[in-house]
Amino acid sequence: MNPHWKDNGFTILEILIVLSIFLILIGVSVPLQSNSLQKLEDEKFLQAFEEDILLMQSAAITNGSLMKLTFFPQNHYYEIREGGFNHLIKRRSYSSRIKIDLGTFTLPFSFYPSGTPNQPGSFTFTTDYSKYKITFPFGKGRFYVTKQ
Repeated sequence: MNPHWKDNGFTILEILIVLSIFLILIGVSVPLQSNSLQKLEDEKFLQAFEEDILLMQSAAITNGSLMKLTFFPQNHYYEIREGGFNHLIKRRSYSSRIKIDLGTFTLPFSFYPSGTPNQPGSFTFTTDYSKYKITFPFGKGRFYVTKQ
């Protein structure tokens, strides 16, 4: 052996083992992050929907007009329109992963100028990871979201 040769480096085998372990850890963590992102997207949709319903109700009370909500599940969006003139207030798209079952919810759903819904009903939306039921009870201006 050459006396100037220093034996303080890593062998190619040691480097490959460390890289393999590193790649396995990355490979395991990426799907976990993907699931987390989809769950956050679902929660974001639910929060945006709740805010839109509250906006719709408060606009009905403030403007003294009928506010209508209509879902278009096949196109993955819903619209909020102001009564009489059908003036578009908001159109919100949502992910194609979110499936909406209207159940007893009849369209268009609306709030009267007093802030109460025109009729009771409920519908569900389902994602890859969760299912939520949104209920509008009779005679109340409130709505309830329950995770199933």
